Amino acid sequence: MALFPGEVVEAEVHWKARHGEGRVLRWLKMDPRRVRAACPVAATCGGCDLWEGGDAVADLKRAMAADLLHRQLPEIQDWRYLPAPAEARRHRIQLHWDGEFLGYHQRGSHQVVPVQACPAAAESLSQAIPRLQEALLGKALSQRPQRWELATGTPEGRVVAIDDKAHAWLLEPDGWHRDEAPILETIEGIPLRHRAGGFFQVSPPWAGQAFREILGGWGLKGGTLFDLYGGVGLFSALLGSRFRHRVVVEFDQVAVEWAKKNLEALALPTECFASDIGKWLPEHLGHAEDLILLDPPRTGLEPGVSAKLHSAEAGTVVLVGCDGAAFCREVRRLEPAWRLVDLVVVDLFPLTHHVECVGLFKKG
Repeated sequence: MALFPGEVVEAEVHWKARHGEGRVLRWLKMDPRRVRAACPVAATCGGCDLWEGGDAVADLKRAMAADLLHRQLPEIQDWRYLPAPAEARRHRIQLHWDGEFLGYHQRGSHQVVPVQACPAAAESLSQAIPRLQEALLGKALSQRPQRWELATGTPEGRVVAIDDKAHAWLLEPDGWHRDEAPILETIEGIPLRHRAGGFFQVSPPWAGQAFREILGGWGLKGGTLFDLYGGVGLFSALLGSRFRHRVVVEFDQVAVEWAKKNLEALALPTECFASDIGKWLPEHLGHAEDLILLDPPRTGLEPGVSAKLHSAEAGTVVLVGCDGAAFCREVRRLEPAWRLVDLVVVDLFPLTHHVECVGLFKKG
């Protein structure tokens, strides 16, 4: 794929509902900064798309973010970019088993690209891939074609395989054994547990470092933290005792149960609710000293949430978005009640074009 500005290709374009996707047929002009991918299946695997960027990846992603913001939020001139450290690796990977091969989906299709290792993943996960394939071929695990997730905690080491029915197996020296124990993440010295297969940050050590730097830099503190789409309590834990009270709201009932356990273990008693955010969120939420923090899924805020936030009486909102276009859309929907006063774009998804946007809002 074309990465650098100025590269020229002949491409076949497939038009979608709102955009076009091109497939390179031949190169006409290639940037000299392009390097040979360190991953042997980078050309076909749909997992990573920036391997050939080499040492220029951070500059490339910053330029991609700048282009998006210039198009969607041209009035935002002052923002920061946090590149991923070289050692950042994925602690969760999703593989596909088609009954014969185990690997990632080929870019633009559901055909499986077989892999024996993954240089983008934590070493323990990469080493577990052949062990999982061996168990599937030997019928020690179900041969039914399905998606498998390999996950490890923080620090890495203990590896769990989760099938598409959320059943988990722990990798031990003699093979895979059923295990329903939670995964332990120690983020910035804070222990958090979550269900194997449940949502958590892709690269937890780096995510914890980045979020602590961002939130700490903003000096957030006060009365009540409303942690919406709160998962297992990551942001409530990172902000800790800076707020006198905490309220976590999350759709996933199991995640809510872990949030309560995690925060109680940290001596941070919290009200926890399992609910759709749109149904739970009341009009006129909070007081001037309160913070509303939202970390919605990639699709953005649920319908109606932005409108309800217009009447909120909290003094500050923080919005976390893992899709840049959706984040920019939500910024527009929050106007004019809320004004974006600071923005940090952080690379939490190394070797892909995806970034995380973290915005600080004050009353408009």
